[in-house]
Amino acid sequence: MNNEKISPVAIAQPKLFRQAIVERSCALWGNEIRVTSAHNLLNLPEHSQPLYSAQLKCAYRDALSRIDPRMTADFSHLPLASAQPATHKFLRIEQSALMSDDTLKELIQVAHVLESYKQQLVISIENPLDALPGPTERRAMVRQLYNLKDRSSIKLAYNNYTLDTKQADLLIELKLYDYIKMPFPDAPLRLSLNIRSDFFDRLYDRMLELISASRVSFIADKVEFSDSATLAKRLPFNYFQGGYYSPAENL
Repeated sequence: MNNEKISPVAIAQPKLFRQAIVERSCALWGNEIRVTSAHNLLNLPEHSQPLYSAQLKCAYRDALSRIDPRMTADFSHLPLASAQPATHKFLRIEQSALMSDDTLKELIQVAHVLESYKQQLVISIENPLDALPGPTERRAMVRQLYNLKDRSSIKLAYNNYTLDTKQADLLIELKLYDYIKMPFPDAPLRLSLNIRSDFFDRLYDRMLELISASRVSFIADKVEFSDSATLAKRLPFNYFQGGYYSPAENL
């Protein structure tokens, strides 16, 4: 058994990336900043969790400062995700980070500033409720989502949706999510493009069901190739993101 501890250096310096989100016409609609790390808070040894939590808070604070429209600079030389004004500012965060009251307050503050500039803050989160320890934590997560919606104009996006995503995770009856982001295409979709299986039809029908039930808008994420973009346009996606449209910018 490997009992080696993870050193502070090994979990240091989460990285920030920004990428454009476009409409069906390929016009710029928004951008998303994501904080990436090789680790997940829930999977770290207990002795490493406080340090990692502090590092994540700093990273999200940095990300929010880059979203704040009061931060001015010459963006003309930057990629699409930064060089043009985008009305929808996405921030992808970890499930655990959303439970921090300090982070919640900072999100709400930036949302109010964006609203005064007629811009929208969208929190993108992969939020499988059964990943939380128990029913108490699941109820606390739902309360946090309501806090975000009730105290600000923040909208929510469910990140990394697949056909295997549990219905309960989407909180359809509560109608808390405004967007659903789906990595596209995953392996079954690429296969269906070639052999015309019923997977494409099942996905199309499922998307229509969710749109009808909750009025969500779908975002095709991780669209990297021309055939992926062509296939995505055949499904009821409203918006598109990935290297095919704009490379991710390392901040």
